[in-house]
Amino acid sequence: MFPRPREDDQGLVEACIKKDAEAWAIFVKKYSGLISLSIANRLRRCGFDPSCEDAEDIRQDLLASIWAKDKLGKVRNRKSVACWLAITAGNAAITHVRRKLADKNLKFTPLSDSPDAEGLPIDPGMPNKKELYEHFEKIVAALPPKEGLIIKLNLLDGMEYRQIADMLNIPKGTVSSYIKRAKEKLRKRLSRQGWD
Repeated sequence: MFPRPREDDQGLVEACIKKDAEAWAIFVKKYSGLISLSIANRLRRCGFDPSCEDAEDIRQDLLASIWAKDKLGKVRNRKSVACWLAITAGNAAITHVRRKLADKNLKFTPLSDSPDAEGLPIDPGMPNKKELYEHFEKIVAALPPKEGLIIKLNLLDGMEYRQIADMLNIPKGTVSSYIKRAKEKLRKRLSRQGWD
């Protein structure tokens, strides 16, 4: 039986891996908000209505897949499962968008290099948006998982510090520290590549 209290993420994940239905119910209740928010943010960035019925379908499918395919057993850092869930939920939203667009024979292009995208002219000496995003993704992938998640939520999803703090259940000051540290690392690495 899963020990009480159920505050410990690692213990909760371990119990879910062992197919403890009570622990799974607690896991779903605890993380449904984070999953829904991650899906909504990713759908919004892709130009879809985050309140559409698809968002709930994505959440349900993701949770069913995590349980049925024992995906929690593959999570390396079980103490910070929230980071893994947020990234996985965002990826599930993208996969869903790609499937929907493929059904209509449309191509998924989350980033646009056209000058009309933001009303700005393209400077041939500057990296295009896609290149910058690819470099950003590589740099973020090298960050510790929680730091990477927080900087993505802030810079890519436009979430405020308080929203991130509430979503991850950490103090706002901690979010601020993570973002400050991550931005400094991003600046240094982009600068080294001549993208300052």
